[in-house]
This record gives sequence, C-alpha cells and structure tokens, in this order.
Amino acid sequence: MANPMREEEEIYQQIRDQKIAIHPLVWELIDHHISNDLYIINIILGSTILDGQSFTKENAESILAHSKSIKNFLVKLGKETKKHG
Repeated sequence: MANPMREEEEIYQQIRDQKIAIHPLVWELIDHHISNDLYIINIILGSTILDGQSFTKENAESILAHSKSIKNFLVKLGKETKKHG
C-alpha cells in the first residue's frame, strides 16, 4: 500500500469488535467495478513492461482513465452509502 493509515489496525479491530458487515450488494459493486479497472490496468502493464513492448502515451492515458474510474466509483458509492447525519 502506497500510503498506509497509521490507525488502520485500530479500524480493523473496531470492525471486528462491532461486527460491522458490508451488504453483499455493495461487495458486488466493489468487486465488479474495481476488479474490472484493475484487470485492465494489469493487462496494459503486462503487455507493455513485462512483454517488452513500448509504453505509449495511449497506455498512460488509459491507465489514468481507469484509475479515475476507480476513484469516481468510490465517490459515487460513498455518496450512496454513507450515513447522513
């Protein structure tokens, strides 16, 4: 992880202690959207760097687009699932 949270283990402990669960429909969305974008990013990197092909501007733009897609999905999911108080 590029930027670990200092309090991450404490958060996981709270999740365990409070038995916090994520609804299966939410997990389905997370798995679908994030897995698809990460898969495409891995294909791009694998077909360029690992296979010795040139890394093009188009490759970089595609990776950035899929990274942005992940962020946009997380923002949308957050808006739909965070408690408003």
